[in-house]
Amino acid sequence: MSEPMPLEPSQATDAKPGTLFLVGDVFAEFAHHEGVFTVSQLARLIRNGTFPESAADGARVSVGQGVSLFDVQYVRDTLARRGLTDLVVIDDQALHTRAGREIAHKHRPENVLISEPRPVGDDWYEADLLVDGDNEVMSDHLTGQHMQGMLATEAGRQMFIAVAEQFYLPPEAVGSSYFVIDSFATRYRNFLFPLPAVVRCRVLAHRTPHRTRMTFHCELSVSQGGSETAGMEVRFTAFDTQVSHAKETRAAQRSLQDGVALAAAAAAAEAAAPARTEVRAEVRAEVRAEVRAS
Repeated sequence: MSEPMPLEPSQATDAKPGTLFLVGDVFAEFAHHEGVFTVSQLARLIRNGTFPESAADGARVSVGQGVSLFDVQYVRDTLARRGLTDLVVIDDQALHTRAGREIAHKHRPENVLISEPRPVGDDWYEADLLVDGDNEVMSDHLTGQHMQGMLATEAGRQMFIAVAEQFYLPPEAVGSSYFVIDSFATRYRNFLFPLPAVVRCRVLAHRTPHRTRMTFHCELSVSQGGSETAGMEVRFTAFDTQVSHAKETRAAQRSLQDGVALAAAAAAAEAAAPARTEVRAEVRAEVRAEVRAS
C-alpha cells in the first residue's frame, strides 16, 4: 500500500468524556475494563438500582461491537421500568444505518459488518464497523479480548463492494453485478477491540474497459480510536451478471473435467499396483530359488 490514509474526525470514534461503552455478551472478557459493560451486566445494574450512579449527572452510553438493536431496546425497556429513561442516553445511531442487502451482498443482516458508506472527500468514503454478536465470522473463534482479524478483512471486502455499488456502478447494474477479486492484500497493525471503529475506502483508480465490466483499485483501512488496526489494498472487477455466470459455468465445467481425468488416472494407477506387486513377488521368488539351488 501507499502512504497510510489520514484519519478524518469521525463521530463513531470520538467518545465524549465520561462516556460508558456497551458491548455484546460475547465480549464479557473485555467488559472487565472500567467503563465497559455487556448488555446483561448493564441490565442487571439497572434492575438493582446501581446504574446510573448519580441521578444528577445521568449517563451516556456509546454502543460498541456485538450489540444489536434488539439488545439496545432491551436495555431501554429495563430503564423505562425504573423510570430512568431520561437519565441515560444511548448512542445507537450507527445501528440504524446498517448497509442493506443490495449493496453489502449479504442475505442475513447479522452478517453485514458496515453501515451505509458516506462520502468524506473526492473518492474517499467511510462507514461504521457494526459487528453483530451472531455474525458468521464470530460463530466459532473468539480468543482473548480482541476481535479476530478476519472481521477486519471481511469488513473491508464488504466496504469496497458497497462503495462500488453505491457510488460508481450505473443504476441498472446496482444489485445485479458480480464481483471478482483479482488481488487482496491485508496488513494488520494493531488489535481490534469491541469498541466503535470506522472502515475507510479510497478509490485509487477505476475504469470501464468494456461495457460489461468495471475494474477498481482501492485502499482500505479499519481504524479505532484514531489508530489504524488493519490496512488493505484490493483490485477487483465488477462484471455484468450474465457475463460472469457464463464465465463461471465454463470454468466449472473445465474444473469438473480435470477432476474426472485425475480420478480416472488415480483409479488406473491403483488397478495397476497389484499387478506390479505380483511381478516383484515372482522375481523375488525366482531369485531365492536360484540361491537355494546354487
